[in-house]
Amino acid sequence: MAEKEKCLACKDGFNWDDDIVVVDEELYHKDCVTLYPTGYYAFIDEELLGETDNEDGQMAFEILEEGEYEED
Repeated sequence: MAEKEKCLACKDGFNWDDDIVVVDEELYHKDCVTLYPTGYYAFIDEELLGETDNEDGQMAFEILEEGEYEED
């Protein structure tokens, strides 16, 4: 029989109908954590591209390898 999972915050087990929040593969009861809506969603026109934490963008050299971008 498998070992029962427990909330890392309160150390109680999970019931089948508990709301669970997964953070970096760790499990918590939803009521044990505080959730903050963060992040940004990128669109082109009205087409959703996806979520990003990079709201201001980054310089190409910070993300790409040398040779993958134009140099002035």
